[in-house]
Amino acid sequence: MDKIKEKLEKLRIESETHATRATTAEAQIGELKADLSRHETEAQGLRNRNTLLEEDLQRAEKKVAELTEKTRNLELTSEQAERRANQLDKDKTTLEKQLEDMTQKHNTVAEELKTTLQSLEDM
Repeated sequence: MDKIKEKLEKLRIESETHATRATTAEAQIGELKADLSRHETEAQGLRNRNTLLEEDLQRAEKKVAELTEKTRNLELTSEQAERRANQLDKDKTTLEKQLEDMTQKHNTVAEELKTTLQSLEDM
């Protein structure tokens, strides 16, 4: 009978030890579940932030593409305006030269006319 009592006492102690370990394990599981939940919430927040950043990046890339296109168009317009300005400068130079030639011819003809009129008066 003493052996049975000892065996029962040993089983009771083992049972209490296992119950304590089970309680400790359940507490750890609860902590781990709380940590997991916290990490999942944090991960979801990071995924949401990542999505927002990707959308911002797409908008920025679209704006860069639009501005690049506008820049190209402005460069083309500027080049065309510069070519036109150069052509106008050449035209101006040509017209100034023609004006100078015509003025010189006019002065020559005027002088000839004056000389001719003077000759006619002297007759």
